Amino acid sequence: MKDIKGYSSKTLKGRNLAWLVATLVLDVLVLLVIAFHTAIDDLTPTRLAVIRASLTALLPIPVLILSSLISSDHKAILVFWRLKHPLPGARAFSVHAPADHRIDLVKLKKNVGEFPVAERDQNSKWYGLYKQVDSDPSVVDSHKNYLLFRDIAAMSLLLVPALPLVLYLSGVDSTRMLVSATWFMGQYLVTAFAARTTGIRFVQNVLAVHASRKVIGSKSAVSKGAAPANERASS
Repeated sequence: MKDIKGYSSKTLKGRNLAWLVATLVLDVLVLLVIAFHTAIDDLTPTRLAVIRASLTALLPIPVLILSSLISSDHKAILVFWRLKHPLPGARAFSVHAPADHRIDLVKLKKNVGEFPVAERDQNSKWYGLYKQVDSDPSVVDSHKNYLLFRDIAAMSLLLVPALPLVLYLSGVDSTRMLVSATWFMGQYLVTAFAARTTGIRFVQNVLAVHASRKVIGSKSAVSKGAAPANERASS
């Protein structure tokens, strides 16, 4: 098994790039059918393979640009629909830990110390705990999934207003513009809910690890290494 120790948020986002590109490839194929009236019968396996290969080569840079237009905090707002302290770590101890049947709150408190109350403090303490177990397979997997769905959601929402403008300039009628925008809005809603679920699971997985065992240096690392306001596990 490949060693997963040391995977950073940037590394995980790099691993997700192929899935982001694949999502846009699917979106382009849908637009060919919906907006440009390309007959499904015309999309033969050979033609699909050519389109897919061409788009896979061309789309990584636009995908990176789209995913970078919105900051991680604003992406969290789009996913959790909270303007203040939107990151799930801000409710790690007050909401998400009690909701997870795997987490023994008594053992968790014994292993990590008192639970903070303020949302900002909860996020800082949770981030310190995350940094101690960031190579745990369950943490890596849930973090990767959260970043993927979050970025797809943000990318989809950006395209909701941008796409109709492009289609209008291309001479596409209003009905097809509306259907195309509806497709991306639906994609945004689905992936936003998926990101919300995986983001909460990411937070819970970190706490579940700490509840199951005493991580060496846990209290000292948390007290000395709480994340500054501009550091986020979900960047």
